[in-house]
Amino acid sequence: MKKSVGLRDIGMCLLLSALLMLSVWQSFHSGVFFIFFILLSICEVAIHFRKRVSMECKICGFDPVLYVRSPHLAEKKVKDLLEQKKQSPDFYLAKNNPFAHLPTRSVDKSNLKNNP
Repeated sequence: MKKSVGLRDIGMCLLLSALLMLSVWQSFHSGVFFIFFILLSICEVAIHFRKRVSMECKICGFDPVLYVRSPHLAEKKVKDLLEQKKQSPDFYLAKNNPFAHLPTRSVDKSNLKNNP
């Protein structure tokens, strides 16, 4: 997954801005630089948005960015999605059934103190 704009993206933005310049003004115009930086900004925003969307789990809906901001909202989002999938009988036979592999916390009983 790309983190930011690469050399190929810069070249494509430069080519597209040159084509737009030629189609609008039919010769070299200084507006090409403005168009280039606008296209480059749009490209950067699209790459960050695509990266952000790809972080969310497709199976259970867990979002690590939302978890860092608010763990309770992330928990609510996962619970809501799992509730919604419980209503669909097709999901029980699916390959990626989150109900068959729900994570659980295990307690190491050797570290617990015996308090009567």
